[in-house]
Amino acid sequence: MNSETYRLIKLNIQVISVIFSILVNSILIYLIIKKSPINMGTYRHLMAYFCCCSIIFGVFDVIVQPNVQTYKSAFFMVVDVKQRNMSVGLGKFCVYGLCGCFGVAIYGIAIHFVYRFFALERRGRIRYFQGFYLAFWFVIPILGGVAWFLVTAMVFPKTKLETEYIRIAVRETFDIDIDDCVYNAGVFFPLDETGKRVIGWDSFAGFTCYLSIMTIPFTIILIFGFKSWKIVRELLDHGESEYSKNLQMQLYRALVAQTLVPLVLLFIPFGLLFSLPIFEIDCQFLAAIITLIFAIYPAVDPLPILYFVDYYRIPVIEAFKRTKCKKNRVSMNPDGSVTFE
Repeated sequence: MNSETYRLIKLNIQVISVIFSILVNSILIYLIIKKSPINMGTYRHLMAYFCCCSIIFGVFDVIVQPNVQTYKSAFFMVVDVKQRNMSVGLGKFCVYGLCGCFGVAIYGIAIHFVYRFFALERRGRIRYFQGFYLAFWFVIPILGGVAWFLVTAMVFPKTKLETEYIRIAVRETFDIDIDDCVYNAGVFFPLDETGKRVIGWDSFAGFTCYLSIMTIPFTIILIFGFKSWKIVRELLDHGESEYSKNLQMQLYRALVAQTLVPLVLLFIPFGLLFSLPIFEIDCQFLAAIITLIFAIYPAVDPLPILYFVDYYRIPVIEAFKRTKCKKNRVSMNPDGSVTFE
């Protein structure tokens, strides 16, 4: 597949994905507002907030249209700003913003797990998600995104050594000149002016920062997820009604699925993309797949909630049934014939 064909396929997938993401997330926001039971509390606000984050994620992706690749000891994301008549400043901001969506997504999931645990244990700590406190929880994912944004913008080097190291790979893979691009790259072992292999300490520092930023929410997810799972298992033993247990199980399954989606589609693949170049292991094929998966993620992310939670799934199914019935409506004509409307 040549670079032009790949570019067109990638663009079509990105455009379709962002349209689908806006549509599905908007439907889910409507259902959350209109169909959520009262006892779901402020959790519905968190879910609606997360839907908005997914929409922003998708919009950033279609604006940036990133080209992700690896080459020897380097991983990089490039955007051809010249071809798209985009200013260098705007191009950089969009690239950093798209990367910042990682932090927003994973910290948002971690907050969901904290809320679910507080709601399940019923010790009154759910009040910390009400009123002024709710605004505080909304800020945390943004701070996670800002941290990822700043590491991407400030820690990873964009010097002449890195530019020359990836120049040929960018030309051969995407058929664009690195001088016409804005890019973000980590090069663990660049070559100096004499061609000698040196250690890219800044890239290692940036890689360490990425891991540190992600360690906090992943730890929270593991701890609170396990504790919530234990409580859900014991709900009936504690005298809970079937209604309450079913609702809690639906929300918990949706939350677990919403964790697995970014874990499988984003963080494991990108973890490999970031780490394998340290050992100069070729993962160019993986990078091409990741670029497409990156575009699909915002559209896939809300599906677990729509599927697992009855309050949202059933209205969607009923809406489809009503639409189908209208299409297949039958009327009797005066002459005795039947008309399908």
